[in-house]
Amino acid sequence: MNAGKIFRIWMSLIGILFCVAEGKSENNLVFEAEKIVASGIEMPYRVAHTNGMGNQVLVIYLHGGSSKGNDNDTQMKEAGIDSIANYLDFKQLNAVYLVPQCPSDKSWGGPMLGVLKALIDRYVRSESLENTDIYIFGGSMGGTGTWSMLSAYPRLFTAAMPVAGNPSKCDASKVATTPVYTVMGTSDRIMSVETASDFIDELNARGAITKFDIEEGWTHEVTCIQSYTTERLDWIFGHSRNSSGIEKPVADNKIVKSIQYFSLDGRQLSESPCKGFYIERLIYSDGTVVSFKILK
Repeated sequence: MNAGKIFRIWMSLIGILFCVAEGKSENNLVFEAEKIVASGIEMPYRVAHTNGMGNQVLVIYLHGGSSKGNDNDTQMKEAGIDSIANYLDFKQLNAVYLVPQCPSDKSWGGPMLGVLKALIDRYVRSESLENTDIYIFGGSMGGTGTWSMLSAYPRLFTAAMPVAGNPSKCDASKVATTPVYTVMGTSDRIMSVETASDFIDELNARGAITKFDIEEGWTHEVTCIQSYTTERLDWIFGHSRNSSGIEKPVADNKIVKSIQYFSLDGRQLSESPCKGFYIERLIYSDGTVVSFKILK
Protein backbone atom coordinates (compact mmCIF):
# COMPACT_ATOMS: atom_id res chain seq x y z
CA MET A 1 0.00 0.00 0.00
CA ASN A 2 1.57 3.33 -1.04
CA ALA A 3 1.97 6.32 1.26
CA GLY A 4 -0.71 8.35 -0.55
CA LYS A 5 -3.36 5.70 -0.05
CA ILE A 6 -2.45 5.30 3.64
CA PHE A 7 -2.74 9.06 4.07
CA ARG A 8 -6.20 9.12 2.46
CA ILE A 9 -7.41 6.29 4.72
CA TRP A 10 -6.15 8.09 7.83
CA MET A 11 -7.81 11.32 6.75
CA SER A 12 -11.12 9.49 6.24
CA LEU A 13 -10.91 7.94 9.70
CA ILE A 14 -10.06 11.29 11.25
CA GLY A 15 -13.02 12.84 9.46
CA ILE A 16 -15.43 10.22 10.79
CA LEU A 17 -14.06 10.54 14.33
CA PHE A 18 -14.39 14.31 14.10
CA CYS A 19 -18.02 13.98 13.04
CA VAL A 20 -18.76 11.64 15.94
CA ALA A 21 -17.09 14.05 18.34
CA GLU A 22 -18.96 16.96 16.78
CA GLY A 23 -22.22 15.16 17.54
CA LYS A 24 -21.46 14.92 21.26
CA SER A 25 -23.79 16.93 23.43
CA GLU A 26 -22.67 20.42 24.41
CA ASN A 27 -26.04 21.44 25.84
CA ASN A 28 -27.81 21.23 29.18
CA LEU A 29 -30.60 18.91 28.11
CA VAL A 30 -31.44 16.09 30.51
CA PHE A 31 -33.14 13.07 28.94
CA GLU A 32 -35.38 11.25 31.40
CA ALA A 33 -36.16 7.54 30.92
CA GLU A 34 -39.81 6.65 30.28
CA LYS A 35 -41.82 3.93 28.55
CA ILE A 36 -45.16 3.53 26.82
CA VAL A 37 -47.31 0.46 26.17
CA ALA A 38 -49.60 0.58 23.12
CA SER A 39 -51.23 -2.25 21.14
CA GLY A 40 -49.58 -4.68 23.57
CA ILE A 41 -46.08 -3.41 22.66
CA GLU A 42 -43.82 -1.86 25.29
CA MET A 43 -41.50 0.83 23.95
CA PRO A 44 -38.90 2.64 26.08
CA TYR A 45 -38.06 6.22 25.24
CA ARG A 46 -36.19 9.26 26.48
CA VAL A 47 -37.66 12.73 26.81
CA ALA A 48 -36.06 16.13 27.35
CA HIS A 49 -37.54 19.59 27.76
CA THR A 50 -35.68 22.67 26.57
CA ASN A 51 -35.98 25.99 28.35
CA GLY A 52 -36.44 28.04 25.23
CA MET A 53 -38.68 30.83 24.05
CA GLY A 54 -41.83 30.98 21.97
CA ASN A 55 -44.50 28.37 21.38
CA GLN A 56 -43.57 24.87 22.48
CA VAL A 57 -42.85 22.39 19.69
CA LEU A 58 -42.65 18.60 19.68
CA VAL A 59 -39.56 16.91 18.20
CA ILE A 60 -39.10 13.17 17.67
CA TYR A 61 -36.00 11.30 16.47
CA LEU A 62 -36.05 7.71 15.16
CA HIS A 63 -32.78 5.77 15.49
CA GLY A 64 -31.19 3.25 13.12
CA GLY A 65 -31.33 -0.54 13.21
CA SER A 66 -28.20 -1.07 15.31
CA SER A 67 -29.77 0.79 18.27
CA LYS A 68 -32.77 -1.51 18.77
CA GLY A 69 -33.38 -3.04 22.21
CA ASN A 70 -34.98 -2.32 25.56
CA ASP A 71 -32.16 -0.78 27.61
CA ASN A 72 -33.36 2.76 26.81
CA ASP A 73 -29.76 3.82 26.40
CA THR A 74 -28.24 2.46 23.17
CA GLN A 75 -30.35 4.74 20.96
CA MET A 76 -28.94 7.81 22.72
CA LYS A 77 -25.47 7.16 21.29
CA GLU A 78 -26.46 8.23 17.78
CA ALA A 79 -24.77 11.50 16.78
CA GLY A 80 -27.90 12.92 15.17
CA ILE A 81 -29.65 13.11 18.54
CA ASP A 82 -27.02 15.42 19.97
CA SER A 83 -26.80 17.48 16.78
CA ILE A 84 -30.51 18.26 17.04
CA ALA A 85 -30.31 18.78 20.82
CA ASN A 86 -27.44 21.23 20.40
CA TYR A 87 -29.45 23.10 17.78
CA LEU A 88 -32.54 23.34 20.00
CA ASP A 89 -30.40 24.61 22.87
CA PHE A 90 -28.38 27.09 20.79
CA LYS A 91 -31.48 28.49 19.05
CA GLN A 92 -33.30 28.62 22.41
CA LEU A 93 -36.32 26.79 21.05
CA ASN A 94 -39.04 25.73 23.45
CA ALA A 95 -39.31 22.01 22.74
CA VAL A 96 -40.29 18.58 23.99
CA TYR A 97 -37.72 16.19 22.50
CA LEU A 98 -38.60 12.47 22.26
CA VAL A 99 -36.16 9.67 21.42
CA PRO A 100 -37.92 6.26 21.42
CA GLN A 101 -36.16 2.88 21.22
CA CYS A 102 -37.50 0.23 18.86
CA PRO A 103 -37.82 -3.31 20.31
CA SER A 104 -35.27 -5.81 19.01
CA ASP A 105 -37.86 -7.88 17.14
CA LYS A 106 -39.49 -4.88 15.42
CA SER A 107 -38.62 -2.08 13.01
CA TRP A 108 -40.03 1.40 12.50
CA GLY A 109 -42.96 0.13 10.44
CA GLY A 110 -46.08 -1.99 10.82
CA PRO A 111 -47.46 -1.89 14.37
CA MET A 112 -44.65 0.38 15.57
CA LEU A 113 -46.16 3.25 13.59
CA GLY A 114 -49.21 3.09 15.85
CA VAL A 115 -47.01 2.96 18.94
CA LEU A 116 -45.13 6.05 17.80
CA LYS A 117 -48.44 7.82 17.15
CA ALA A 118 -49.59 6.87 20.66
CA LEU A 119 -46.37 8.39 22.06
CA ILE A 120 -46.96 11.61 20.17
CA ASP A 121 -50.59 11.71 21.31
CA ARG A 122 -49.48 11.25 24.93
CA TYR A 123 -47.48 14.48 24.84
CA VAL A 124 -49.99 16.37 22.73
CA ARG A 125 -52.60 15.65 25.43
CA SER A 126 -50.48 15.88 28.58
CA GLU A 127 -48.73 19.12 27.66
CA SER A 128 -51.63 20.79 25.82
CA LEU A 129 -49.87 20.74 22.45
CA GLU A 130 -52.99 20.31 20.31
CA ASN A 131 -51.97 23.03 17.84
CA THR A 132 -48.22 22.67 18.16
CA ASP A 133 -45.67 22.13 15.43
CA ILE A 134 -44.39 18.54 15.30
CA TYR A 135 -41.06 17.73 13.65
CA ILE A 136 -39.74 14.24 12.93
CA PHE A 137 -36.19 13.11 12.12
CA GLY A 138 -34.52 9.75 11.56
CA GLY A 139 -31.51 8.04 10.04
CA SER A 140 -31.14 4.66 8.28
CA MET A 141 -33.97 2.47 9.64
CA GLY A 142 -35.14 5.66 11.35
CA GLY A 143 -35.08 7.47 8.01
CA THR A 144 -37.29 4.76 6.52
CA GLY A 145 -39.50 5.00 9.61
CA THR A 146 -39.77 8.76 9.17
CA TRP A 147 -40.95 8.31 5.59
CA SER A 148 -43.45 5.71 6.82
CA MET A 149 -44.85 8.02 9.50
CA LEU A 150 -45.42 10.74 6.89
CA SER A 151 -47.28 8.21 4.75
CA ALA A 152 -49.32 6.79 7.63
CA TYR A 153 -50.22 10.15 9.19
CA PRO A 154 -50.46 12.86 6.52
CA ARG A 155 -50.59 16.44 7.82
CA LEU A 156 -49.58 15.37 11.33
CA PHE A 157 -46.05 16.75 11.01
CA THR A 158 -45.00 20.31 10.27
CA ALA A 159 -41.77 19.20 8.55
CA ALA A 160 -39.60 16.08 8.40
CA MET A 161 -36.00 15.06 7.75
CA PRO A 162 -35.52 11.39 6.81
CA VAL A 163 -31.81 10.65 6.26
CA ALA A 164 -30.43 7.63 4.36
CA GLY A 165 -33.89 6.05 4.33
CA ASN A 166 -36.06 4.08 1.92
CA PRO A 167 -39.43 5.63 0.93
CA SER A 168 -40.33 3.06 -1.72
CA LYS A 169 -43.28 1.58 0.19
CA CYS A 170 -44.84 4.95 0.98
CA ASP A 171 -47.83 6.72 -0.57
CA ALA A 172 -46.44 9.81 -2.32
CA SER A 173 -49.80 11.59 -2.30
CA LYS A 174 -49.90 11.38 1.49
CA VAL A 175 -46.22 12.17 2.08
CA ALA A 176 -46.60 15.24 -0.16
CA THR A 177 -48.66 16.96 2.55
CA THR A 178 -45.50 17.47 4.64
CA PRO A 179 -42.42 19.57 3.77
CA VAL A 180 -39.49 17.15 3.68
CA TYR A 181 -35.70 17.44 3.50
CA THR A 182 -33.78 14.25 2.73
CA VAL A 183 -30.06 13.53 2.41
CA MET A 184 -28.35 10.59 0.68
CA GLY A 185 -24.71 9.68 0.08
CA THR A 186 -23.31 8.41 -3.22
CA SER A 187 -21.24 5.75 -1.44
CA ASP A 188 -24.20 4.40 0.55
CA ARG A 189 -24.31 0.64 -0.03
CA ILE A 190 -27.40 0.08 2.13
CA MET A 191 -29.94 2.62 0.88
CA SER A 192 -30.44 3.58 -2.77
CA VAL A 193 -29.95 7.16 -3.94
CA GLU A 194 -32.00 6.37 -7.04
CA THR A 195 -34.95 5.15 -4.99
CA ALA A 196 -34.97 8.34 -2.94
CA SER A 197 -34.53 10.48 -6.06
CA ASP A 198 -37.45 8.81 -7.85
CA PHE A 199 -39.68 9.33 -4.82
CA ILE A 200 -38.72 13.00 -4.55
CA ASP A 201 -39.71 13.36 -8.19
CA GLU A 202 -43.10 11.85 -7.34
CA LEU A 203 -43.51 14.31 -4.48
CA ASN A 204 -42.55 17.28 -6.62
CA ALA A 205 -45.04 16.20 -9.27
CA ARG A 206 -47.72 16.50 -6.57
CA GLY A 207 -46.65 20.02 -5.59
CA ALA A 208 -44.81 19.00 -2.43
CA ILE A 209 -42.26 21.18 -0.64
CA THR A 210 -38.99 19.24 -0.79
CA LYS A 211 -35.23 19.55 -0.45
CA PHE A 212 -32.90 16.79 -1.59
CA ASP A 213 -29.12 16.76 -1.08
CA ILE A 214 -26.87 14.08 -2.56
CA GLU A 215 -23.46 14.12 -0.88
CA GLU A 216 -20.57 12.88 -2.99
CA GLY A 217 -18.58 10.07 -1.38
CA TRP A 218 -20.66 9.85 1.79
CA THR A 219 -21.21 6.32 3.09
CA HIS A 220 -24.37 5.21 4.87
CA GLU A 221 -22.74 5.80 8.27
CA VAL A 222 -21.31 9.21 7.40
CA THR A 223 -24.66 10.35 6.01
CA CYS A 224 -26.37 9.45 9.28
CA ILE A 225 -23.74 11.38 11.26
CA GLN A 226 -23.12 14.52 9.21
CA SER A 227 -26.52 15.38 7.73
CA TYR A 228 -27.93 17.43 10.60
CA THR A 229 -26.27 20.75 9.78
CA THR A 230 -27.44 24.10 11.06
CA GLU A 231 -28.57 25.12 7.56
CA ARG A 232 -30.71 22.01 7.12
CA LEU A 233 -32.19 22.28 10.60
CA ASP A 234 -32.95 25.95 9.92
CA TRP A 235 -34.99 24.79 6.92
CA ILE A 236 -36.89 22.21 8.96
CA PHE A 237 -37.67 24.46 11.92
CA GLY A 238 -38.36 27.37 9.57
CA HIS A 239 -41.66 25.69 8.73
CA SER A 240 -44.50 26.49 11.08
CA ARG A 241 -48.25 26.06 11.12
CA ASN A 242 -48.73 29.17 13.22
CA SER A 243 -46.24 31.77 12.00
CA SER A 244 -47.18 34.21 9.25
CA GLY A 245 -44.78 34.58 6.36
CA ILE A 246 -43.48 31.01 6.53
CA GLU A 247 -44.61 28.32 4.16
CA LYS A 248 -47.02 25.79 5.63
CA PRO A 249 -47.76 22.13 5.00
CA VAL A 250 -49.81 21.50 1.88
CA ALA A 251 -53.54 21.90 2.47
CA ASP A 252 -56.37 20.57 0.34
CA ASN A 253 -57.16 24.03 -1.01
CA LYS A 254 -53.61 25.36 -1.14
CA ILE A 255 -50.81 23.45 -2.79
CA VAL A 256 -47.56 24.51 -4.40
CA LYS A 257 -48.22 25.00 -8.11
CA SER A 258 -44.64 25.74 -9.10
CA ILE A 259 -41.20 26.56 -7.68
CA GLN A 260 -38.87 29.16 -9.18
CA TYR A 261 -35.21 29.82 -8.40
CA PHE A 262 -33.42 33.18 -8.56
CA SER A 263 -29.91 34.45 -7.91
CA LEU A 264 -29.54 37.18 -5.27
CA ASP A 265 -29.30 39.78 -8.07
CA GLY A 266 -32.68 38.70 -9.46
CA ARG A 267 -31.70 36.44 -12.37
CA GLN A 268 -34.04 33.46 -12.80
CA LEU A 269 -32.27 30.09 -12.66
CA SER A 270 -33.26 26.86 -14.38
CA GLU A 271 -32.70 24.88 -11.14
CA SER A 272 -31.45 25.36 -7.59
CA PRO A 273 -27.66 25.90 -7.44
CA CYS A 274 -25.45 23.20 -5.94
CA LYS A 275 -23.81 25.69 -3.57
CA GLY A 276 -24.20 29.25 -2.35
CA PHE A 277 -27.14 31.58 -1.72
CA TYR A 278 -30.22 31.74 -3.90
CA ILE A 279 -33.90 32.68 -3.66
CA GLU A 280 -36.58 30.00 -3.77
CA ARG A 281 -40.05 31.22 -4.72
CA LEU A 282 -43.12 29.06 -4.07
CA ILE A 283 -46.23 29.83 -6.11
CA TYR A 284 -49.41 28.34 -4.60
CA SER A 285 -52.58 27.31 -6.38
CA ASP A 286 -54.48 30.24 -4.81
CA GLY A 287 -51.99 32.76 -6.21
CA THR A 288 -50.03 33.22 -2.99
CA VAL A 289 -46.28 33.68 -3.52
CA VAL A 290 -43.73 32.97 -0.76
CA SER A 291 -40.02 33.69 -1.26
CA PHE A 292 -37.15 32.88 1.03
CA LYS A 293 -33.37 32.80 0.95
CA ILE A 294 -31.57 29.46 0.85
CA LEU A 295 -27.93 28.61 1.55
CA LYS A 296 -26.52 25.30 0.36
